[in-house]
Amino acid sequence: MKNRLDAFTQDTPYTPEQKLWIAVLETAVEDALAHKDPEEKEAARNWFREGGTHFKFVCDLADFDPDYVRKQVMRLIN
Repeated sequence: MKNRLDAFTQDTPYTPEQKLWIAVLETAVEDALAHKDPEEKEAARNWFREGGTHFKFVCDLADFDPDYVRKQVMRLIN
């Protein structure tokens, strides 16, 4: 499956740490869209829907705007 965060990461140099947290976001997006376990899929979707402290922390560590990421992911899952 094509990386769904390509639009965020194209042509931008990231530190290894940022790449790690971008991978966390990528995994969460994939889980929200296509996880085989319905409970895990819904948990991932809720993580984005709620946009809580942990979500914001991961976005900050990836150097992404949490509001923008959340808005874009919500468009995919709704």
